[in-house]
Amino acid sequence: MIDLPHQAYGHRARIGYTSPPLTTEVFPYEFYQIVPKGVSLVVTSLAIVVRSKGELDDSYDISLRAAREMRDAGVDLVCLGGVPINLHKGFDNAEQLCGALEAELGVKVSSSASAQMSAARKLNVKKAVLAHPYAESDTKRISDSYETMTGCEVIGRACWGSPFNRIGAIPQHGALEMGRKLLKEHPQADTIFFPSPHWPTAHALDILETEFGVNALGAHQAIVWDGLRRCGIDDKIDGFGKLFRDF
Repeated sequence: MIDLPHQAYGHRARIGYTSPPLTTEVFPYEFYQIVPKGVSLVVTSLAIVVRSKGELDDSYDISLRAAREMRDAGVDLVCLGGVPINLHKGFDNAEQLCGALEAELGVKVSSSASAQMSAARKLNVKKAVLAHPYAESDTKRISDSYETMTGCEVIGRACWGSPFNRIGAIPQHGALEMGRKLLKEHPQADTIFFPSPHWPTAHALDILETEFGVNALGAHQAIVWDGLRRCGIDDKIDGFGKLFRDF
């Protein structure tokens, strides 16, 4: 007779995440490549397909309902995904929302924005370059939001040029190629940012840190790191950037 473990999959931590894309693909894939055994993901997909105002409004409301359902499901932490959704009603409101939800639910609450802010502080980011998966028309908006969130200066930018609903199909080498190009063009940068946790970035982080001696900070990496640490899991994890190894 074969016996199975007595613990639940998430016996160390169950992390809830409200995932903006209606079709979520990359986030859970890379999540389970990074986290130690005993950590599980509880995910709700929101309503984002083309990032219209209506979709942002709907997703903001769905994420609040999902947070309450996740509390009832027994998660240890809820992360509200999507910087545009987090900041949809203003930067100050985003910080207040997490605090208010945490008090209401009795469960730890974070956001994509707050996780990346915390990671940037740990890494002491000052001058950064930024590579994102979306169209060139999104570059200024994304760059401005990162400067606001982190207080750093973004000195170089690049984009892959993908529609929102196709970023999961970007090849794994895409982030690495853009990162190498940006860091060669801007050797004074101390950090490279990879906004959006829904395209393949996890395996580029260590390579870029080793080749260029910089911090590589991805949205996905920051969300997972922040979730683990806030749940009391301080395992040092190799292969996905110094954030997991050193902090």
